[in-house]
Amino acid sequence: MNRVGKQRDVNYFLQLQNIGLFGLLETKIKNKAFTKAASTFSNWCITTNNGYHSGGRIWVVWKPNLFRVNVLEYNAQYIHMKVDSLEDRRTFWFTMVYAFNGMHDREPLWDNLRRVACAVSGPWAVAGDFNCVLSASERVGGSTPSSEMEPFRRCVSDCGVMDITAVGALFTWNNKQKPQDRIYSKLDRFLVNKAWCDSFTDVYAQFLPEGIFDHTPCILKSSNQGQTKRCFKLAKNLKQLKPELKRLNKEGYSDIENAANILQKQVEDMQEVINKDH
Repeated sequence: MNRVGKQRDVNYFLQLQNIGLFGLLETKIKNKAFTKAASTFSNWCITTNNGYHSGGRIWVVWKPNLFRVNVLEYNAQYIHMKVDSLEDRRTFWFTMVYAFNGMHDREPLWDNLRRVACAVSGPWAVAGDFNCVLSASERVGGSTPSSEMEPFRRCVSDCGVMDITAVGALFTWNNKQKPQDRIYSKLDRFLVNKAWCDSFTDVYAQFLPEGIFDHTPCILKSSNQGQTKRCFKLAKNLKQLKPELKRLNKEGYSDIENAANILQKQVEDMQEVINKDH
């Protein structure tokens, strides 16, 4: 299926999930192909950071009858905006992130997020693929040096943000290798400040099962089923938008089981160490 066909699948998915604003990361759609690709999202508004990175990295897409979006800053690693929800007349700040792979390349991102945190004056969410974990427990099958995690930790602390309440998949990415070489990581997350927690008390994140997209998609939902809000969505890589149900059935669940077995072994090893200490 061609890329436009896959984007039609996205439209269908958005309708099923009742989504009014979403982000797409690692789109790999350059400027010359943007008009054709964007035409598949009829009645949606789209902004990208293509002008700041030639490869095409971040799209933010929304329905203008549901949200008013004012983009405040573009960057190679994020798009920062002020959003007005037209349904409930609430305002929040939203930063969609797709961090660079290299530790040193991410340093400007952490500094910029600190600056953004000082500028917002209300509910703020910063979400996306940070290409880094916050702790060793968020990576299985490999290791991340503390020197790589620490800058991210300091940024989160300095910005005064925390993970939103979440359900679903813990690990949001894996390297798709055979089980003995498989690496799982939590690279994608939805971070919010205190003002967000105070304003959106019933909102939580659901991380969908692996296999539907390249990374695990994240959807914001309301726990108040009687007053379900239009939700955000964060997805990764337009190249794998079509659900691969056969592969999910064959590999996805066995991957999850393998990760659970690895974690169980780690817990048992830790418990053994604790028992020896006592």
